Amino acid sequence: MPIRMFISNSKFVSPLIRLSKPIITLSVAFSALTGFILYKGSFTHSWISMYLGVLLIAAGSSAINQIQEAASDKLMARTRHRPLPAGHISKRAAWVWALLLALTGAVLLWWMTNPTATLLAVFTLAWYNGVYTPLKRITPWAIIPGAIVGAIPPAIGWTAAGGALHHPHIIFVAFFFFIGQIPHFWLILLRHGLDYEKAGFPSISRTFSKHQISRLTFVWTSATAFTAILLPVFGIITSKGVSGAVFLLSITLTGSFHIWPGIKNPSRVNRAFLIMNFYFLLMMLLMIADALLRS
Repeated sequence: MPIRMFISNSKFVSPLIRLSKPIITLSVAFSALTGFILYKGSFTHSWISMYLGVLLIAAGSSAINQIQEAASDKLMARTRHRPLPAGHISKRAAWVWALLLALTGAVLLWWMTNPTATLLAVFTLAWYNGVYTPLKRITPWAIIPGAIVGAIPPAIGWTAAGGALHHPHIIFVAFFFFIGQIPHFWLILLRHGLDYEKAGFPSISRTFSKHQISRLTFVWTSATAFTAILLPVFGIITSKGVSGAVFLLSITLTGSFHIWPGIKNPSRVNRAFLIMNFYFLLMMLLMIADALLRS
């Protein structure tokens, strides 16, 4: 009965779910799954434990981030309706939920995979919440060290499957994910730069114009596409069909990112943001498909 009442109480359950940022955490876990399949070449039974472990730790980290930034979130239009600034949940309850998620994920990874994968996942949480989040208050260039957070999940999956962390393949894959985090952030800045300034975050929008930021976005997007094209060159992707798809997809990405002519039109930036997210989803699916075909 208590469990049924807990589940039916949407006013309490919904804020907990929103604290975990499900879309982001599902994406993080999927990038870990990509690393897992790249090494293993198949969906062995342990992939579920790995996926859930990373998902839970990422959800816990996201909840901690919202606790850390609750005061700032209240000042920004895009975040003021989050559970904490909107008063839908107490900070104490949020801490309990965040720690429960993170600890459960860490225990699951330790028990079902190995210490290396677990320590990488815990390090990612510590880096995101202990380094990147406070650094955002100090410098607008915090995204550079912050991009490490996006690079580690594939390595978690790779090591959970039994791969060596120093293997050149996973290092290059992690580098690809690292590079891709930068234009992703520039696009967020183009969409919500004024919000960041209202909340007191240092922003490069005070130094660079929107046109300059959009050019920076294009440069980093092109670098992301070029890095993807090198995946077959380094033997990470071996199928000719998949290699061709990666090439065409990356060229299409670069060609679609001339966003500065319509930079005053928010829908143009939103479209670019969706394209970037869709590109990474397709790239992960292509890497998984290639690994499965190879085995």
